[in-house]
Amino acid sequence: MQYSTLDADVAYEHGSQIDQWTIRYNNVTTQQAAVIKVRFSELFDEFIEYEVELSEIPIKDGLGKDVTINWKMFDGFDINKQFWTDSNGLEMQERKLNWNPRFPWPIADAQNVSSNYYPVDSAIAVKDAAKQRQVTIMNDRAQGGSADISKSTIELN
Repeated sequence: MQYSTLDADVAYEHGSQIDQWTIRYNNVTTQQAAVIKVRFSELFDEFIEYEVELSEIPIKDGLGKDVTINWKMFDGFDINKQFWTDSNGLEMQERKLNWNPRFPWPIADAQNVSSNYYPVDSAIAVKDAAKQRQVTIMNDRAQGGSADISKSTIELN
């Protein structure tokens, strides 16, 4: 069964085991496009899958660009400035915002973003200990990533 909303750029599909929202973004002025697919299932209570496809990034203007994908957790999800990354394919490494075990002092706020980015080979995770919940984003290629730079978020670059 397939349902479509009034907006032609958003479609909802209901299957026997998995439901999917498909969001198509197309900016005619900048020629940028993206397709975002969000899959979830009532059978697998906590299963949500995102698939993001981007059009080619324009480089003819000679300006450098960063493309980031950001996930924000709502409902009071408290990351507590702590996250985990898989940077070597063997185990999850604990990371803390604005902290490095090689330095006995907190990292200066002047380099907030760059000092909190880590290699993410296959996954980045955050936990809310009080609610006993975890969100893990699994990527299909090595990327840079961080979490909680802006409250309750995961960011992959």
